[in-house]
Amino acid sequence: MTILQKFRRKAVSQAKPVGPGLIGLDIGNNQIHICQIRPLEHGLFSIVAKASIEFSGSRRELLARPKKLKALIAPELKKKKFKGKRVAALMPWEEVKIILLTYKASVSDVDSEVIKMLAKRIDGPIGDYVVDYIPVRSNPSDEEHMVVATVAKREAVDALLLALISCGLEVDSLDIAPTALRRIVSALYTGHAADNVLMISAYREESYLTVISGRRLLFNQSVPFGETLLLESIARELDISTDSARGLINDHGFDKPAQSLAVGAESKTDISATLLEIVKPCFLDLINEINRVLVFTASETHGVPVSRICLLGSIAQWPGAQQVLLSLLDFDVPDGQTEFTQIFQDENENTRIPWEGLFSEISIAMGLALRGLVADE
Repeated sequence: MTILQKFRRKAVSQAKPVGPGLIGLDIGNNQIHICQIRPLEHGLFSIVAKASIEFSGSRRELLARPKKLKALIAPELKKKKFKGKRVAALMPWEEVKIILLTYKASVSDVDSEVIKMLAKRIDGPIGDYVVDYIPVRSNPSDEEHMVVATVAKREAVDALLLALISCGLEVDSLDIAPTALRRIVSALYTGHAADNVLMISAYREESYLTVISGRRLLFNQSVPFGETLLLESIARELDISTDSARGLINDHGFDKPAQSLAVGAESKTDISATLLEIVKPCFLDLINEINRVLVFTASETHGVPVSRICLLGSIAQWPGAQQVLLSLLDFDVPDGQTEFTQIFQDENENTRIPWEGLFSEISIAMGLALRGLVADE
């Protein structure tokens, strides 16, 4: 068995006022997000530096050209005054298979049992993969225990490591998005607010539904819902290009002003309503998937409901998207939903970062940067 422990460092048990931690690095399909965080007292954090860098071509092509990758990252590290070159980097969602496994509590050799179960769930020899797992249910009184196992092709892991090292970075750890999101939840919410949090990470082709229960990862699944699906629906219905459809979304979104007093406001509201009507069936398909997740969550937590729902990723930037999602779910936004600015301060550019906006894009990089800075890792 090969475990990612050789890329890990033991996390501190409590966040204390120290210098900046690791640089969180998320190389997406068309953007690189970088973030570095410094812990403050009383569970607060300061964002030391952050950057988002657009690039052309595919992610795979970029990793195959370390000089180009370095040319993109190095100037931002210097310009934004990042400290050091030690990074916690993301293994892309699509290159990691995350599997929930249950085994009898009487099993003595858990490592061997997990490997045996995984070998039946993957294609090819287990030796071709890098494997890791974390327990999510291991109460002594339970007849069965549960782990979340992560499996990635060894060649994909090696390619990412080689690219990062070749461009002058020091790889402290490779991480997965759900674990990064768990750190965000641990930093933001405590008590009942952290009982069950659903994070919906919506990107171009797919979205990922991640449930964090307390401080543990309970569920993660991809669903066929993304920007491409929504934009193509609008383009097809209105007989326009997808670029034009994106322009309409950016200009009008799904917002419906309560009052239309300004000249032209009524027509803008009509456009927003038309766009919403077109994409509503796609959102309803997503709602069906979410409802299944909510049922599973309740069954695993003895009926404790989801207390927070957060929309992340590129679709979260669309005006009104989160409000549409929550309204279709008939989910009331509880007090404290926007407490992000109470926990995270920004010393790099602005003193405040709104929950809807920058955070939805760099949340994964932030979670990576929190490695070792939050309790109970």
